[in-house]
Amino acid sequence: MKPVLADRDASLYRGAVVRLRTFELEDAERYRAWVNDPEVAQLIDRAGPITRAEHEVWFHGLVTSPTAAPFAVDRLADDRFIGLVWLYDIHPRHRRAEVRIVIGDRSAWGGGYGTDALRVLARIAFGPLGLEKLWADVLTSNPRAAAAFERSGFRREGLLRGDRVQDTGRVDVVRLGLLRDPGSA
Repeated sequence: MKPVLADRDASLYRGAVVRLRTFELEDAERYRAWVNDPEVAQLIDRAGPITRAEHEVWFHGLVTSPTAAPFAVDRLADDRFIGLVWLYDIHPRHRRAEVRIVIGDRSAWGGGYGTDALRVLARIAFGPLGLEKLWADVLTSNPRAAAAFERSGFRREGLLRGDRVQDTGRVDVVRLGLLRDPGSA
């Protein structure tokens, strides 16, 4: 179910400002630094710091999982690794997957990179992977993430009241979804 990155498909993995590529072990330590940053951790609902050993287990599980498709996000202007976007829990029968994204490089915050990465990921999901629905849960305390999903075509499908617990108390979660355009088949 995982897409195979091939030179002939290079345009499929390129957006207006980002390129998606294989998430490599060399990227993993930088990603761990981002998710261990307290501000980033709160935005993505991480409970605490992740050790190197825990992260290595997570990385190997993610890149070998038949139900996940992770991609490093590189900024086109300088080829800098700025984040990670992935399909999680790909469900072949229902042809859907959860979308997760972290733009961890602060120099990329607010630059439209997340929106572009989500658009490229949707093209991959609805194209070679043959999925028909993508969904994501976003904390209401992270309006920038919700806006990126909405700019990339996702729509709000519901509100999960008090769904998560953080230091500040219970936090609501917005469920967003994107359906494949039937005319694009």
